[in-house]
Amino acid sequence: MELGGDIVASARFARAKQVPHHSKSGNIALHSMETAGYALLITEWLEEHGLSVSRVDVVRASLLHDIGMTEPSVFNSPSRKKAFSHPRVGACIAEKEFGANETQVEAIRHHMFPVFSMPPRSAEAWAVSLADKCCSINEARLGTGRLVAAMGRRILRWYHRTTRSHHC
Repeated sequence: MELGGDIVASARFARAKQVPHHSKSGNIALHSMETAGYALLITEWLEEHGLSVSRVDVVRASLLHDIGMTEPSVFNSPSRKKAFSHPRVGACIAEKEFGANETQVEAIRHHMFPVFSMPPRSAEAWAVSLADKCCSINEARLGTGRLVAAMGRRILRWYHRTTRSHHC
């Protein structure tokens, strides 16, 4: 609540409680809060392994990653169009209604990777995208700890590849 209480208390998030989600969580609001929980676990793992990640950006982007689904024009569209458009619409809502910064907007826009978007460009965006996948597969039979460690290793590999390629 400390990092995203304004989002959770907003009229837009109250609307998200009325929008069903395909997972067991039941609605977009619950799914988004669960995503924030997984994203924080991934963030903790990354920090334990030496990567600096903004918890504020991770939580806020997680809470807002599916907020585009609260727009009737998005929610009532066919599944493929909905999957493609809700990150873009959500990024606009996040920026206009919640003052989302560039890192948060990028995480929202790219959370559907690898389905419909370009790869995330920040550790925060990777954490949100992977946390969303964790929720979608409902901890997959691996269990939370092993799943977070597996996702964290992928982020670290990405980070080390990108930092090496930028050195002279």
